[in-house]
Amino acid sequence: MNIDLHSHFFPLEAFQKAAKFQGHRPEIKLTDGRYSVTSPGGSRGNLSEGAYNVEARVRELDKMSIDLQAISPSPILLYYWDQPEPAAYFSRLQNEAIQQTVETRPDRFVGFGTVPLQSIPAAMTIAKEARQLGLKGLEVGTHVQGKPLDDPDLEPFYDVAQELDLLLFVHPIEGGDSQGDTLSAGVLGNVLAFPYKTTLMIERMILSGIFQKYQNLRLCLAHGGGLLPFNIWRLDHAHSLRKDLREHTPQKPSTYLKKMYFDSVVHSVVALQYLVQVVGADRVVIGTDYPMGMGDRESVAKIMSLESITSEERAQILGTNAQRALKM
Repeated sequence: MNIDLHSHFFPLEAFQKAAKFQGHRPEIKLTDGRYSVTSPGGSRGNLSEGAYNVEARVRELDKMSIDLQAISPSPILLYYWDQPEPAAYFSRLQNEAIQQTVETRPDRFVGFGTVPLQSIPAAMTIAKEARQLGLKGLEVGTHVQGKPLDDPDLEPFYDVAQELDLLLFVHPIEGGDSQGDTLSAGVLGNVLAFPYKTTLMIERMILSGIFQKYQNLRLCLAHGGGLLPFNIWRLDHAHSLRKDLREHTPQKPSTYLKKMYFDSVVHSVVALQYLVQVVGADRVVIGTDYPMGMGDRESVAKIMSLESITSEERAQILGTNAQRALKM
């Protein structure tokens, strides 16, 4: 079974029918038969029907040779920018809409939800509700209003996530990196800033001792973990030289790679081969990032093209690892 852990679903109808906080809804426009969605968290345009329609999405899954797909909110709809009450409302709205989508085709979908991490009490409550709904994980951004994920304020949330055994799918979010020019604010904000944000986030979490303290916390990193597979050796070297880095992290940083999963969205068989070599075939999962333009609709083909792995390792990457991550 080929299982994709990185995709996004836009519950447009749920937003359009929101009963409360209508002034906080994302702006949804239809132009020439294509929707665009804009929020204070960013904009996604030219959305294909598979972005919001179940049967259209299933047809796309068949084209991509994906048997089961985890659907997550768009990172522009995590609502970290808003006040706690409307953020909690729209988190619940999306979680319910995603789970309803899953229930229409439970043979093809599982769901990841979202929580308003700017309000830890609300995030903890909604995480418990998400588990009760049947969601398998939560998507979280790489920072919360500039606050890094290793901030001690977030630790009660990690207690709950670990207790509920929810997979945390970490996706970079926009903001804080624009220099005002077209390249930085546009294409390089995705191409370069997204992998950098993931790298900074996860290296901070390692050095802050999050994985040492939360032994059963499970993460899945978008876009192959950013630059981490290439920079982990530099981090190991720094760790060996500096006593202060060993205060919260007694083991070398590369040891903690086994605490996380890495999706395959690296856009190159060569890069994917290196990722598998570094983190292990038991840590890599399919990612398509569907329906985004920066996604990879050839993820399965790239995995099938990998050399120097066994048939068992290929099966792990295609689905066995994801089954374990989802506790299926």
